[in-house]
Amino acid sequence: MPTEQQYAVRDSLRVVAAKAETTPGIDAIAGTPTASDYVTCRAEIAFQYDQHPNTGGTNSYDELPPIPGAQRATVTLRLQMVGSGVAGTPPDWGKLLPGGAMAETITAAPISGTATGGTTTSLTLPSTFGTTAQQYRGMPILLTGNPSGDGAIDVIGAYDTTRIAYISSVYSPALSTATVGTIPAHVLYSPTSIDDLEKWFTLYLWHDEVFYSVVGAKVVSMQFALTSGAPAELTLTLTGMIAAKFGAAARPSNFAPVTRSPPLWRYLTGATGSAMSRLNRRLTRVRQATFDLGLTGTNMENPEAPQGFDPAMLTKRATRIRLDPFQHAVDTPLRAALMDTAIPVPYCAIWGSGPGNRFALMTPNAQVVDHQRSVRNELGVDSLTLASTLPDAGLFLACF
Repeated sequence: MPTEQQYAVRDSLRVVAAKAETTPGIDAIAGTPTASDYVTCRAEIAFQYDQHPNTGGTNSYDELPPIPGAQRATVTLRLQMVGSGVAGTPPDWGKLLPGGAMAETITAAPISGTATGGTTTSLTLPSTFGTTAQQYRGMPILLTGNPSGDGAIDVIGAYDTTRIAYISSVYSPALSTATVGTIPAHVLYSPTSIDDLEKWFTLYLWHDEVFYSVVGAKVVSMQFALTSGAPAELTLTLTGMIAAKFGAAARPSNFAPVTRSPPLWRYLTGATGSAMSRLNRRLTRVRQATFDLGLTGTNMENPEAPQGFDPAMLTKRATRIRLDPFQHAVDTPLRAALMDTAIPVPYCAIWGSGPGNRFALMTPNAQVVDHQRSVRNELGVDSLTLASTLPDAGLFLACF
């Protein structure tokens, strides 16, 4: 049995719990996480200590030590995106996205019907679907009948009051009255600027048996990274107020990590539509696609708050999408023209296998704002940066 002096903190033994707060800055976990509070991820915590100069004289060359001030924490969570395994049920990490001004909408049952018309890029849906503009924007749609065989999986980039759904690919033959459109059960995360839909979190972190807690935690950075042939990764950065740090506490016994394998961004044999990378509805061969919400947050000063600051607030968002497709004699001039003409276009990515473990990320309208040339594996690459042009519509994430 090791003596006390032989113990050391083992970095691989980490547990993270997160729960939305009813009142920002007030501990929502209250000491004991429930099973639904845990998030399977890797977490790092860093501290910001305000230090105020002590200007008192010492009658010597030596300064007095600084006066300790406010203490805040930045927590970075990194995870590979894996679904809940049940369509219409959020993944364990989904509860954190409203902390970054992403609204959660659950479609618990499929919506289906035979189209009343179609084109190569759109589908007129029947009366089983609603007539509210953009009602289904960002949602996945399964197409069967036409296309024939296994059909296809696509994403709705725009939807109008006449039930026309504009999708992210080009179909030949054109979609028609032989096409059946089905929006599957899914969870959709979409940008919002409505305060009531935003959330703050209490975070508990154990690094082995060293414990930290943060209250009033707000997501101030949200980045999705897709790599061809690999799992998609999500990185969240939260800032909040330190409630406890470097304390001794046993790791909880009711944490059951998600061990389901995350899906890869690649085509699966026999699963039509299981992978997509389309810029302006054209196949776009990329190594990586990154979606960054570009969040900015700040803490408001408040002398009556324990640290002299209230929990962070978001103040703006500047969504950016970065792509690195190979150069092509046809596509590269088209991409250059998109930047020169400032015409916004959609980009869509789909990956996954089986209900509850499939994902779609899309921006319905983004303008190319930077176009550079680079080289990868001795092949020319177009390095593209796109900026969202629509308010509250820069990035849609569907889990289905």
